[in-house]
Amino acid sequence: MKKGYYIHFEGRSSIGVSKKIDMQTASLSKHFDMGEVEVHTVKRSLLQRILGLFPTASIKRDYESALTQLENPDFLYVRRAVADRAYVSFWKKVKEKYPNCKIIIEVFTYPYDKDDFGRWDAWPFYIKELLYRKKLKKYVDTFVTYSEDTEIFGVPTIRTINGIQLENISPSKGTYQENRITMMAVAYMQSHHGYERILEGLHQYYKNAANKYVVELLLIGDGPEKPLYQSLVRKYHLENCVRFYPTMSGNALDEMYDISDIALASFGTYKKGVYTRLSALKTREYLAKGMPIITGCEIDVLDSQYEFVRNFPNSAEPVNIDEVVAFYDRIKQKEKSKQAVISTIRQFAESHVSMDSAMKPIIDYIDSSQR
Repeated sequence: MKKGYYIHFEGRSSIGVSKKIDMQTASLSKHFDMGEVEVHTVKRSLLQRILGLFPTASIKRDYESALTQLENPDFLYVRRAVADRAYVSFWKKVKEKYPNCKIIIEVFTYPYDKDDFGRWDAWPFYIKELLYRKKLKKYVDTFVTYSEDTEIFGVPTIRTINGIQLENISPSKGTYQENRITMMAVAYMQSHHGYERILEGLHQYYKNAANKYVVELLLIGDGPEKPLYQSLVRKYHLENCVRFYPTMSGNALDEMYDISDIALASFGTYKKGVYTRLSALKTREYLAKGMPIITGCEIDVLDSQYEFVRNFPNSAEPVNIDEVVAFYDRIKQKEKSKQAVISTIRQFAESHVSMDSAMKPIIDYIDSSQR
């Protein structure tokens, strides 16, 4: 059995990333002897941090400890981090010590320049990235991408989708509500989520006093955009139809799904200059729960003919809530039982977005590689 390691750079500090590491490792472990190596950032003094901003300086990470944890690996599956001189040097050392080891780096967003380096204070790291990522082709065997790119930085890619461990997610237990539609979004609220478009749409919707449905929104999670959404709710006097919740998990989150009818994907990827199809892990969770989805960016596994998704333009315009109502009305007219809807969507998830199906191209690549 081939030996591999999942390498990440303090990925356990994020709940979402930690879940993905666990899911991907579990899938790889069905075929290979897997270990995990976490590369830690070393504490630095203020002077060291200032000096570290220079283009040829490196983020201080404990690469030596990571290297000593490797025992004759056949492959490394790596969650991408910012490239700098020490980062490239680490892969060089791996190849020198284990020349037959395949280095596979997952590029979880591509292109990622605006997403990762859009803030004004990120420019020193962006300069490092531009200087050093082009050197990766000397040592990296393949990149894993969720985009349609066949090559990244001169390195061939493995194209796949984001997957999820369905056995860890129970389908929703909800039922249809009388004259009420509850939308929900579960996210670490960031600008690319674009939920201001939904709030502006609700503002327009409630200008009409003769609406067929009460439409409400549950925003679940924290994040830098949450204060903006809260200010818009106050501005538009939407307190009666928009409710905010902190980050949730487990039974508490399941209960939110049970009382909701429609799940929200991202509506603001245009801000990052991203117009490719969405492969976010959260969309997989929505499908696993059996939720119809509305989105401002096309979802990779759902074409325009898929009846349980409604695509809106990837732009700044408010979402037309009347169209959301019409979308949900069509679902209710076709399926008299909400549990039938949930079951149908769940079956789709089982055949299209399981973690095993997502990891299969990577597993096939490793299996075909020579020791």
